[in-house]
Amino acid sequence: MNIKSLLLGSAAALAAVSGAQAADAIVAAEPEPMEYVRVCDAFGTGYFYIPGTETCLKIGGYVRVQVDARSDSDVVGTSLVEDAAGDLVEVLGGQNGGYRTNTRAQLVVEAKNDTEFGTLGSKITLRANNNGANTFYLEETYFELGGLRVGQFYNYFDNGLPGETVWSDSFPFKRFNNLGGDTLNNSIRYTYDAGSFSVYGQADAFNAEAGWKTDAAGNDDEIGINGVITGKFGGVTLDFFAGYDFDAEEAAFASTLTAAIGPGSLGVFAAYATGANRYFDASEWTIGAEYAIKVTDKFTVTPGAQYWDNVVMGLDGDFDGGDAWRVGITGDYKITSNLSAKATVNYTDVDTGPVDDDRWDGFLRLQRSF
Repeated sequence: MNIKSLLLGSAAALAAVSGAQAADAIVAAEPEPMEYVRVCDAFGTGYFYIPGTETCLKIGGYVRVQVDARSDSDVVGTSLVEDAAGDLVEVLGGQNGGYRTNTRAQLVVEAKNDTEFGTLGSKITLRANNNGANTFYLEETYFELGGLRVGQFYNYFDNGLPGETVWSDSFPFKRFNNLGGDTLNNSIRYTYDAGSFSVYGQADAFNAEAGWKTDAAGNDDEIGINGVITGKFGGVTLDFFAGYDFDAEEAAFASTLTAAIGPGSLGVFAAYATGANRYFDASEWTIGAEYAIKVTDKFTVTPGAQYWDNVVMGLDGDFDGGDAWRVGITGDYKITSNLSAKATVNYTDVDTGPVDDDRWDGFLRLQRSF
């Protein structure tokens, strides 16, 4: 037997063995394709596609730690009591000074996708505080399609200026310990936005979230309507608000102007009410201004001042005199990316006729946003 015959025989034997084994081989299944999370840039930064869908999701929120402080005051609350003749009269009550601490967590989930009717969006806001009040509750939550929005959301009077001095919905010495008109309600709104010009109309169910047909005090559901016209002209934005409370049969009007001037931004707010109503009941009229000065890329200082006229409300809902004014300053500092600090101190003076009182108040806040 020569070398050539030996090699040919070996090759034939190996081929036979391989063929026999191939018949019994186990073939592994192909792995399923994995779909990774994809970035969605159609609606801005922070969105990603929910796997297997064309819906874009965004998750955000913040964690905030804050310390509030204030001096004593003789004015803040009022109550109704019977006088010697048996009539109900308003009696001013005081408020002690001191400090309080609070830690707040807020989580916001937004979802958007395109439809044949425009963008379909939704927003869910969950908020929790540990200061003993409103421990856990649902904040602004709604859905919108095109220009239509339905759900629970803020109205115009929650749109504040950049500082913490000018109050759009009230002033610190508020009757009945109320912070102002209703700013968060179940509502329906339609907005037409043409870029430099926009307008919306809105209907509000003031007590609809409190119970079946009545609120906690047993009042019937109250309805209000309002609208806003906004124009943008270069670095200037001007809007005008008008609202009507059907239960009070009173109206409120307001306007906000913001303009980039010099090293900062000027904001001016004014409001007028024909009588106390659910949109504005702090006074008959008010005007305030703040100027946000950008000292550095990280540090902004905002001084501000505000004046209220006819702050005393009679039992008939009319404004019966008195005035108030407030000055203060707010500082904002960006510590690092997504971590900021805010501090404010304000002085308020109220003259209601029987009582002339003042108060200092302020807070220090640290907030981590994401």
